Amino acid sequence: MSVSNDLNEPLVIHIIDDEESVRHSCAFLISSLGLSTQIWGSALAFLQQVDIYVPAVVVSDLMMPEMSGQALQVHLNQHDSPIALIALTGNGEIADAVAMLKNGTADYLEKPINSRRLEEALTRAQALTLKRAKLYYIRTLYAQLTDKEKQVANELMQGQLNKNIADHLDVSIRTVEVHRSQVMKKMQAQHISELIQKLVILDA
Repeated sequence: MSVSNDLNEPLVIHIIDDEESVRHSCAFLISSLGLSTQIWGSALAFLQQVDIYVPAVVVSDLMMPEMSGQALQVHLNQHDSPIALIALTGNGEIADAVAMLKNGTADYLEKPINSRRLEEALTRAQALTLKRAKLYYIRTLYAQLTDKEKQVANELMQGQLNKNIADHLDVSIRTVEVHRSQVMKKMQAQHISELIQKLVILDA
């Protein structure tokens, strides 16, 4: 898994619907909020051309040929994508959308789309995709640590000093210093407080 760490780039709102009129009306509404949009006629076309590890929001219809909104959510989950999905529902699809909420979907909107509800859903989804991206990125850093380095990191999170860590792990203080240096480097932490903040996010 390779997750983008550039969380300061403007988020793109991807609109997926097999009906052209819906795509364009939705894009018009979202663009009027000052947000960048891209439109797709199918979930498969979206997946073929978009890096799903870049934080983004997807506004997707549920009932589409080839690949449904539900199937798209499952695909994003299986690949640990940080993308936040908002489901567009027609009559009789609300139960499906509610089920998707339990599977990680950010929100659902009923057609025709209410602009205020759309803005609220987009705000939540944008926050969610950034939160997920940060978590996944920290996980990729943590996965690089050796078992010993993970033990040292855990001791540091408990506020232990090098001497205490050496005693607990039955190694020399110099060994602890080497592991600690590697932990800081691999976790891309400039200060011990930054390291602890990242470890706390993982532990939440």
